[in-house]
Amino acid sequence: MIRTEKNGVSWYEFSIFGPTVRGVVTTRRGGVSRGIYENLNMSFFLGDEEAHVKENRIRVMTALGCRPERAVGAVQVHGTHIAIVDESMAGRGGLSAKGAIPDTDGLITNVSGIPLILLFADCTPLLFSDPVQGVIGLAHGGWRGSAGNIVGKMIEKMKAGYGCRPEDIRMGVGPCICLESFEVGEEVLQAFAPFFSDRQLAQLSSSSSSGKYLFNLPLANAWLAMQSGITEEHMEMSLINTMSCDLFYSYRRSHGQCGRHAAILVKK
Repeated sequence: MIRTEKNGVSWYEFSIFGPTVRGVVTTRRGGVSRGIYENLNMSFFLGDEEAHVKENRIRVMTALGCRPERAVGAVQVHGTHIAIVDESMAGRGGLSAKGAIPDTDGLITNVSGIPLILLFADCTPLLFSDPVQGVIGLAHGGWRGSAGNIVGKMIEKMKAGYGCRPEDIRMGVGPCICLESFEVGEEVLQAFAPFFSDRQLAQLSSSSSSGKYLFNLPLANAWLAMQSGITEEHMEMSLINTMSCDLFYSYRRSHGQCGRHAAILVKK
């Protein structure tokens, strides 16, 4: 990923998607929010002033060369439901909480000029693009959604709805909480057990000093993608740890008192 800044707004951008698709993850820099939300908070759902969030989103979309009024967002619930976004849905949840697609953690579209936007603060941004069929997908990979194989469900939905072939799909894994910071209980390992062998689970985790486990969430998502047919050479992983990098919001670092950065994916 490459860090970019324009008009004071800062983001990291994937290079895997080529010239026809932009996939970015915003940082905390360049907005107008204050207090615990400082300063480029992209979420309408946390108690921040709506006018501030709207201004932040307009600043980001404008810097990216997108039309803010066409952006589509969702009410995320740490699930695996994925919504198809068509032209009639342009603008839903983009510049206000009103109209955001309910109970949804993934978005897919083949429509140009509709920025898909989801929110994060340690969970894994998962971005997909099929340059052959002209389809893009964006998913929210918290541990529950990841253990529900939202990656595999995204790929299957792209195949079923648009005829995408997994070997054509490019995938970006954005900044998230990484192995050295993600301490979890046994229940998290067990949630991934249907997808990985004992040996693989041992490679994805290590024992922590507190008697719990450290778990590699971004690598788990990458392996799930490869199980569904995405090739390693078509994958770009940021390896930025949101827990230790204060350019990003971190739910764990702030004990839940923070804003959200956004992953934005748009087909030109």
